[in-house]
Amino acid sequence: MKIAIVGPGAMGLMLAARLKQAGAEVSLLDHRAKRAQLIDEQGVFLEHSQGEDHLSIPAGADPAMLAKVDLAVICTKAYHTQEVARALRDNLRDGARALTLQNGAENVETLVDALGPERVLGGITSEGATLLAPGKVRHAGRGVTHVGPARGLLDDFTCQVRDLFLKAGFETEASEGVQNLIWTKVVINVGINPLTAILDVLNGRLLELAPARELMAAAVAEAVAVGKALGIRFLHQDMLAAVQQVARRTGANINSMLQDVRSKRRTEVAYINGAVVRHGEQVGLPTPINQTLTQLVQAKEAEYLGEAKKA
Repeated sequence: MKIAIVGPGAMGLMLAARLKQAGAEVSLLDHRAKRAQLIDEQGVFLEHSQGEDHLSIPAGADPAMLAKVDLAVICTKAYHTQEVARALRDNLRDGARALTLQNGAENVETLVDALGPERVLGGITSEGATLLAPGKVRHAGRGVTHVGPARGLLDDFTCQVRDLFLKAGFETEASEGVQNLIWTKVVINVGINPLTAILDVLNGRLLELAPARELMAAAVAEAVAVGKALGIRFLHQDMLAAVQQVARRTGANINSMLQDVRSKRRTEVAYINGAVVRHGEQVGLPTPINQTLTQLVQAKEAEYLGEAKKA
């Protein structure tokens, strides 16, 4: 299978390396030409518990490369999804599909608007990845990956994607009801990411701090209530226990929101906790904990992004 990984961040690099090792023909698409050139020239370095692998993976910044692939795996930040959707609409060949493994609650809808539901897969993963430098990533924790069609029944293509991910060493399941997958991941992110970003701690540390555990439980409870009001059937009966398990399994991971805050970049909090707030308003449920967490992370952003603009 020919695959383009869209977005060479931590998750994108880790997936590119593992899928290449599994025998897929993999390329990386970046919106930054200089970074794409660097990765194209130096390759991808994957650090893991057994050592480090160095793989040669072609990278570029021209969306025209999408015309040659069977599957585009979207690993960009949620605030880039509109831009990515336009690139896919204009360049992805007929019959090829897009799979989003992004954070946030509204990426599938954006891709469906651009490509149609029959060409979109949604998914979630709790694999941990930490970006070390451009083209260099650490596989920081094992998790479970789920993929499924945006709408309708499970099909052969989705099962082929699942089998390839299994071959790449990812514990992967294919299932229907993609919004159930997406909202399950949203709840996991809701309970972990903003707290680590605010406290500047790794995932596992949250479980050792009683006030953090209490905030995690409260944020998760709000998100679960909103999801159930939307008709979501979560993958786990006890979502708080699932969130705690992910935090434990990826205990040494610097998750994406904490990485963003430490690097003084824009975060995805508006598409995670902020999405819970927006949907809570739609269904008439208060979400004060998620609103507060969103505003605290955004306040940190405003501080360092404002300083960067002044400089």
